[in-house]
Amino acid sequence: MKKNFILSSILCGLCLAPFAASANDKVETVYNPQKYQQVCKGKSQGAPVSFAYRGIIWNGTCEPQFFASGKHAMIKGDEPELYNTCSSASGAASVTIGGTEVKGKCALGFMAPRPK
Repeated sequence: MKKNFILSSILCGLCLAPFAASANDKVETVYNPQKYQQVCKGKSQGAPVSFAYRGIIWNGTCEPQFFASGKHAMIKGDEPELYNTCSSASGAASVTIGGTEVKGKCALGFMAPRPK
């Protein structure tokens, strides 16, 4: 009986392994500047926000940050330039990320909690 239970547990774990891997894949590619701005529309800086995106509930606050105009595949969303540029010059129209100048604007957008 114990042997059957162990065998069943192993088989169940093997069946669920692909689902765990796909959930982790969702988290690595979640930068969506349009969504981040949309959830903060009409809110003020520091306002708490919560929204569902790609099967995950995101909690954070609305903070000023740089949003690139157009599609930029090189931007992952965790670059310090996106967050630092707007804190010093709120009217910034471009930022340099990885040696490439990216045009855009400063606006309120979702920001996940991060250590200071």
